[in-house]
Amino acid sequence: MSDHQHQRLEDAIRRRDSAQRTVQRLQGRLAAAQDDVTAIEKECTERGVAPDKLDAAIVQLERRYETAVANFEKDITAVEAKLAPFVEERP
Repeated sequence: MSDHQHQRLEDAIRRRDSAQRTVQRLQGRLAAAQDDVTAIEKECTERGVAPDKLDAAIVQLERRYETAVANFEKDITAVEAKLAPFVEERP
């Protein structure tokens, strides 16, 4: 076998080994991601939210938040209006 052929074989083996390491690393990352998904789905279920309905639950919570903030702002405005006669304006 010539030096060139030997070098090609060694390069191919290095590339194969590198590809195997990459596959193993990616399999580890996939397993970790799958574990994360399982944990998140379990947490959602424990909180009474179906994992496949998470988007709808988020939209509902955003609406409730917006309503609560709007009501809070309205209440603050009412309190400010009631306090206005007693607050001395200073330049």
